[in-house]
Amino acid sequence: MEYPEVIPTEFEIEEKASGKRQKQKVPLQHGHSQLDWMRLQKQPAVATAGTTTTASVATKHKFRSNAPITIEELKQHSTPEDAWTVYKGRVYDITPYFTYHPGGDAQLARAAGKDCTRMFEFRHGWVNFEAMMEKLCIGYIEQPK
Repeated sequence: MEYPEVIPTEFEIEEKASGKRQKQKVPLQHGHSQLDWMRLQKQPAVATAGTTTTASVATKHKFRSNAPITIEELKQHSTPEDAWTVYKGRVYDITPYFTYHPGGDAQLARAAGKDCTRMFEFRHGWVNFEAMMEKLCIGYIEQPK
């Protein structure tokens, strides 16, 4: 089975190399900035009925340390309404982050159901993904055999 991965397009690579890359921010809902997201991440998680919530941000999946998540399962979570991604071998339920992503839903949706490591490092190499998404980590991806 082919490993699902989102990578930069040739256009994105050329645009970055030329130094003329346009930041493509979209208008966000009030209270949904990056600062708001980071503020939510600092609040303690509260476990309730099979979910873990961080204030108004919730993931319906608990961390699974006993069994890795398969590629097949990852691919089933590929929509903005139910989005998982892989970053450096860890699986994250990024669904709650869609309304906070400065680049908009369409850009974040590219990572849904795929490994986003190379794309994230290309676009946001200075950002600490693990700190930003720590509470959304739900497990580890199964390593190819």
